[in-house]
Amino acid sequence: MKIRLIGKRNNLGIGIHYANFADAIKQFYGIADLVEEVDFTDQAQMQQAAAASQPDDVNISFLGANIHEFFQGRAIQWTVFESTKIPEIVMSSLRPADQVWVPSEWGRAVLMLNGIDPERIWVVPEGVDGQKFHPYRRQPWTADRPFRFLSVGKYEHRKSFDELLTAFAQTYGNMSNIELVIKSGYFTNHDEKLLSFKKKIADLQLTNVTLLWGSMTFDDIADLYRSCDAFVFPTKGEGWGLPLIEAAASGLPIITVPYSGHTEFIQHMANSVVGVDYVLADIDCPEYCSYYPQADQDWGQWARPDVYSISAALQTVCREYDTLYAKAQKNSKIIRNRYSWQASVDQALVAIRSIARF
Repeated sequence: MKIRLIGKRNNLGIGIHYANFADAIKQFYGIADLVEEVDFTDQAQMQQAAAASQPDDVNISFLGANIHEFFQGRAIQWTVFESTKIPEIVMSSLRPADQVWVPSEWGRAVLMLNGIDPERIWVVPEGVDGQKFHPYRRQPWTADRPFRFLSVGKYEHRKSFDELLTAFAQTYGNMSNIELVIKSGYFTNHDEKLLSFKKKIADLQLTNVTLLWGSMTFDDIADLYRSCDAFVFPTKGEGWGLPLIEAAASGLPIITVPYSGHTEFIQHMANSVVGVDYVLADIDCPEYCSYYPQADQDWGQWARPDVYSISAALQTVCREYDTLYAKAQKNSKIIRNRYSWQASVDQALVAIRSIARF
């Protein structure tokens, strides 16, 4: 028997999940020798693994590949999405799967809404590296330096950076004692995206926004969280929300929209989370829609954050910082313990044992 992990290690959210999950499952005594990683982008490796597959194998796809057509054994699809409507290109790989794994109860509800049998759905939360993302060796804010808000994510409409910048300009524009640090990038059209982001900041005449563009090492990202004071992330929708859980593990008070996949973990740290008001709105983002062609022109809904509520949340964090910071330190331990990668694998192994004997 093999537990075959089909995916790709990279610096994207799915690639980071795949890498950490694979490393964690190999730490379980007696399990590691069953695990085989298959690089989805290596056609020869995929063909070789498919030819060697056996009826008692368990094949887990982390990239939406139709593995049931090529691999013998049980097929598990791990998936994330940001909308109430799962694109047909994704649904085509989920329908024939023996199990569908999703990291949140919100995701489970959306799967059921889209017609997936609830008996085949398993909630297998993602994790966070609590040894890297932690609150130690950081100092709480003091008035001898600017207060730093941090936001991390791709520059795309879904992440609501435009709304954040508008709210920040209205609230703390050009104040020397308040800064907004943004770590961003994109996986294509790098120069075009960077120019667009810089233009937005320039149009708002913001001199207290620092834009960090492009890739950073995980160590540098971890240090960045520890160099800032609060995390703001008014996202329209997340399958999980990797930057959010990293910030939470790092002990930062959080500002976010309480909707979609990240509700799975922020429910355990609500007293250090300042929520942003939102309304559910139809998705009409051309970029998002281009990735998921839909014959019915229906891409579902996601959360549209209220700019004034973002502004109010920024002020709340500054006004109540000492209290929120103390709570965030305690919640860091909860997050790092409850959502370790070992805990993720524990739940995954329970799911696998329900359909395979090992």
